Amino acid sequence: MSKFEVKVVGGTPTKRPEGAIKRLRRRICGTIKAVLLRPRMIVLTGIAGFLVFVGTPHVGWDYQCRHPMRGFGSCNSVAWCAYYGIQGRREERPAHGERCKLVTFLPLDFNKLIEGVL
Repeated sequence: MSKFEVKVVGGTPTKRPEGAIKRLRRRICGTIKAVLLRPRMIVLTGIAGFLVFVGTPHVGWDYQCRHPMRGFGSCNSVAWCAYYGIQGRREERPAHGERCKLVTFLPLDFNKLIEGVL
């Protein structure tokens, strides 16, 4: 039997497993770099979040009073308000004693969006 001697030259050494603190630090640094290097992405994310959680702008146009009006009096309590905006015409029913707003933000109507897609 003959004996052979084997040597590895120029190979990369095996890596030790990364610790939890080092992984967390790397993720935090990556997030900070992404925020600083991609401001458009942050602006688009902010706009999308605003539209989903707050809504889209609408202008009040029609309303119906809960009680009959005489002359040019003001309506103190409305039955419904019709708003026109990006989502089209939307009717909202405010609480008793509230008036219609001239400009308001209405949340997205996901049922209408799903019906339009399907």
